[in-house]
Amino acid sequence: MTAIASVRWLVAALGLLFVMTPARADEGWPQTRAERTGYRETSSLADVSSFLDALKARGAPIEVRTIGRSAGGRPLVMAIASRPAVADAAATRKAGKLVVYVQANIHGGEVEGKEAALMLLRDVARNDHGAGALLDRLVLLVVPIFNVDGNETLGDGLRIRPSQDGPDRVGQRSNGAGLDLNRDAIKATAPETRAVLEHVYRAWDPALSFDLHTTNGTRHGFVLTYSPPLNPNTDNAVRGYTAELLLGVRKRLKRERGWLLFDYGNVEGRAPQRGWYTFGQEGRYVTNYVGLRNRLAVLSEAASFQPFQVRVEATLGFVRAVLDEMARNADHVAALVREADAQVVAWGEDPSKAPPLGVRFEFAARGTEIIPLEAVPPGQKVDHHKAPATDALRAETLPVYDRFRATRAARLPAAYLVPAEQADVVTLLRRHGVVVERLDERWRGPVQRFVITESVTSRQAWQGGNLTRLEGRFEAFDATVAPGTFLVRTAQPLGLLAFHLLEPLSLDGAAAWGFLGDAVTKPGAYPILEVLTPLRVATKAVP
Repeated sequence: MTAIASVRWLVAALGLLFVMTPARADEGWPQTRAERTGYRETSSLADVSSFLDALKARGAPIEVRTIGRSAGGRPLVMAIASRPAVADAAATRKAGKLVVYVQANIHGGEVEGKEAALMLLRDVARNDHGAGALLDRLVLLVVPIFNVDGNETLGDGLRIRPSQDGPDRVGQRSNGAGLDLNRDAIKATAPETRAVLEHVYRAWDPALSFDLHTTNGTRHGFVLTYSPPLNPNTDNAVRGYTAELLLGVRKRLKRERGWLLFDYGNVEGRAPQRGWYTFGQEGRYVTNYVGLRNRLAVLSEAASFQPFQVRVEATLGFVRAVLDEMARNADHVAALVREADAQVVAWGEDPSKAPPLGVRFEFAARGTEIIPLEAVPPGQKVDHHKAPATDALRAETLPVYDRFRATRAARLPAAYLVPAEQADVVTLLRRHGVVVERLDERWRGPVQRFVITESVTSRQAWQGGNLTRLEGRFEAFDATVAPGTFLVRTAQPLGLLAFHLLEPLSLDGAAAWGFLGDAVTKPGAYPILEVLTPLRVATKAVP
């Protein structure tokens, strides 16, 4: 498609967005607060609870649970949609179904995912356009409001989200403790994160997780952008399949709904050249974190300058299209994640067969593509909370930096040996579900340790901590390890996540986030040892 043809198609497609009819709400079925108010307002926690109660009263196949409390003490509500009802992951696997987790409103001002999540449950309950059939192959876990404190702290939408077209009042980005929950997946200091780790990832082990957002960056012609997991250490098959699935959904929604979607990004002038750049590869971001667990993840970012109703409908349509593909390919996806787990276990059993794993990264481009961007004449004022006029969009060919490559790598060891006094690290590992053992006897054998030659801790606090970067070298020696030392084998499904957490050169692991305390603040020996070959020693599991 030529650049001119691309823009002409964009004008036509955007025109379709504004003639869509509101979501159908048959008599007796609940409507969201957004629907009831003509998309002037968004749902509160009380609205969400009332909506779910009303669905249950109509016989919807859902169970509602409180899975935790926010930093401000508010309940974190999750709906489980299944047919027939299932109590846990074991029952789901026995029924041959996949678990899908839908998480919305991680940032309190980004509200369309919350409304779309409720509408999804209603669609499934009343079998809207065949949505009920999703439950033949899937179990849906839905948390409509992940950041409850942020959602309930309403303020002027034009002040809080000046680049967003409605609703009039929205919540705050951070939780009640001032944390950005989409930077907390690794350190897991927020009660909301801990609740989801315990009651979703560890209890249900979803094959796919959605994280529903709004983006307010570059003004472009896309109604929604998306991303698969971005950390290069993510299983290649999982990452590749997710990217392929999303490309298929993008083509389908353009064909069926006239919507233009694209990979998440913003136009930036960074080195090596101006281009379309995605976000970071760190596991602190929810979708990247899920990828490090060997599972599929999808970031959804509705364009903030589109009208609120359009953002809700685009988010719902996008999630529905991805779920259709998941249900259609449930057996393949189940096999994919099993094989990813088995691959990590095999690497841990024989690290000589594992590839080098990245610890430092840089952006990489997939090539150049046409991006429809707003072109504003000199002196013309831009109304940032309204969508760009279609005649102001110009097609620009840019390199698309939608991925990363490693600039520095480390070997995957067979195991890590964590000193008994580093209990905070063990607590963090167990919180994520990483299997940890404790030596019952003395062990002696070859190890390698990291010698810190430079430790740089940021002076500026960020997300409740001061990030630390370590530099140094590895050296081999024979060690005698006392009983009581903690053992973390990488021959487990979460072996990649353990690597991300424990490697000294990681910029997003336990050392970076301060879990090792003063042991890494100056030159010297990194306290955690690495064993490069499987070891035999008497141990007990840490609960």
